[in-house]
Amino acid sequence: MSNVSTPLSSAIETAARAAGTRTLRAVDYLRVSTEEQKKGYGVARQSRKTTRHIALKQWTHVGAYKDEGVSGSLEAADRGDLKRLMDDAQQTPRPFDIVVVPDGRVIGRKGRAFWRWVWALEDIGVFVAVVADDYDNTTTEGRKKMRRDADYAETEWETIRDRTQGGLQEKAELTPAAHIGGRAPYGYRIANKGTPGSYLVIDEDEAKVIKHVYDLVVGEGLNLRKATLRLIAEGITARSGKAWTRDNLRDRILSMPVLDGSLVFRGKHAKTDENGNPLWGDSVRIELPRILPEEQSAELRRKVAETAKSSSGQRWFYPLSGRVTGLCAKPYTGICFAEVREGSRFYRCSGNAPRNLSQKTCGCSRIDADALEKHVWKHVTEIASNSEKLQELAAEWIGMAAGDTVALADRIADLDQQIEGMNASIAAVIVAAAKQSKSSDAIEAATAVLDDELQQLQNLRDEAAEWLAEMEESDQRARDLIALADMAQKSFPDMAPEQQAAILSMLELKITITGPVPDDRRGGVPCTVRAWYAATGLTIPAAALSDEEWTKVAPLLPKGRRGTVRRSVDAIFYKARTGKSWPDVIKETGATIQASKHFNAWTSDDTWSRVNAALADVAQVPLPEIRLLPSMVIEGRVDPSAMLNAEERSRRVCR
Repeated sequence: MSNVSTPLSSAIETAARAAGTRTLRAVDYLRVSTEEQKKGYGVARQSRKTTRHIALKQWTHVGAYKDEGVSGSLEAADRGDLKRLMDDAQQTPRPFDIVVVPDGRVIGRKGRAFWRWVWALEDIGVFVAVVADDYDNTTTEGRKKMRRDADYAETEWETIRDRTQGGLQEKAELTPAAHIGGRAPYGYRIANKGTPGSYLVIDEDEAKVIKHVYDLVVGEGLNLRKATLRLIAEGITARSGKAWTRDNLRDRILSMPVLDGSLVFRGKHAKTDENGNPLWGDSVRIELPRILPEEQSAELRRKVAETAKSSSGQRWFYPLSGRVTGLCAKPYTGICFAEVREGSRFYRCSGNAPRNLSQKTCGCSRIDADALEKHVWKHVTEIASNSEKLQELAAEWIGMAAGDTVALADRIADLDQQIEGMNASIAAVIVAAAKQSKSSDAIEAATAVLDDELQQLQNLRDEAAEWLAEMEESDQRARDLIALADMAQKSFPDMAPEQQAAILSMLELKITITGPVPDDRRGGVPCTVRAWYAATGLTIPAAALSDEEWTKVAPLLPKGRRGTVRRSVDAIFYKARTGKSWPDVIKETGATIQASKHFNAWTSDDTWSRVNAALADVAQVPLPEIRLLPSMVIEGRVDPSAMLNAEERSRRVCR
């Protein structure tokens, strides 16, 4: 934390001079860990020390902050009362002048953590007193002593760190399968734990899981996701006792210790110098006992890569990934089903693919990617092509309209008058103090409040000036908007998905789903009947076939039993007209499950083409447009100067 100073003196020095004229209001901060509580060292014991110290100093005890059962390794933001203390210290007027602690350990286990906290309070004019060392920074001498101790603590910390790092380096180089620190890698446990000679050995239970995963992936050909599901079904949990996730399984099974039988001390995550060399010693490869033979490790690595590649299929680009929020408030991402007629693209809610495969899915339906992207891009293009609409959106983005210019100018003029008046007041106070032969410290104290108010006025004036400058650039912005509208009309219709994504990023586009996907599209699989009619360009009989019309096609089809074939024909035409799912079509037409099988068979041998040709003179209707998308809200904001170059930037990025 930096030690911020004002031009005349530090905040703590100003507070010290003010403190000389009144009794300080003191609070104490007390903390004990769970281990200390078990030993009987509670906050009551600390409180007796701090209360006695406050009384001896003749300060007024106005409150206490206590964190019980809290580790000293936690940051201030993670400790309830310490965070409250720091928040209260920022208040105006401040409720206390000095914080009393029994010793530096209540703030942190490392001495440097305590001193960073002291300097942070100094920056805002709050004193700190340490009972154990019987000093505080309310006086110049006390501040000097605290800083000397801080320098000593830093030097001591660096010495301890150097010794510790040297010891770890020696252990890594000399001890077989050395355990350097932290948790053991999956598949291993720590032998002689808690001693300088601790080392890693195979954990037989975890090794069994690793070998089981090897059998699932290599022996049965499962990918990691399916292997994860198998482990969950078999009740095999991770080391934490929780259900496995695919990512967790991948990280544990494909780790360097499991596959290579080794780990690297001071590897890629080691702290380095300016030349990229490890700062505290050379990298050391620590050999471990192997869980899998070398050839099995190579086969597992190859098989995982192979199953991942085969399951991924063709890669598609999804410009709306992460920009769509579902009914469950989770984002949608792109997904492709390559096995469905040349690959079908969808957006799937992440709540339907939880990382923890044992968690219940959210139930949000998949959304047809082509339909959604077409709808959203049409919306964006319509707005971007309308310069008047862009002007309106841009004004909303900067939070102002054109009429705000005059108001801002008046505001700046008013602030200039206030600043001029404040400068005059400060000058008058300085002159009056000088006539009374007061010291520079007294003059500074007398003008401190006025200086603060002057700075606040200046900040407000600078902010208003920035807004006004932005408004005065409206002519350039208008030209940008016209150019953007022209670009939208010419370039947007043919823009590639990667370029669309760049524009959407500039717009900060967000799509919020507000209703369900239409019933017939919830499964997310395209209607094969409608796809066939769309591909052939044929129209569809307008109603169920009459007996006379049926006689035209009956000779082209198998006879079937009890009218099954005729009901299948009517069901297929009904599905083409409505786009409904097969279960709904079967329920509403009285057909059987054979209808979908009949359609697949008749289209494969061209029977269905002959059926439609025989019904050419029957009343027909065109293939209707089916609503594929749920209701949604599309939001964004416009920065025209940035968007004008988005297309070119996207070309460079996507190469």
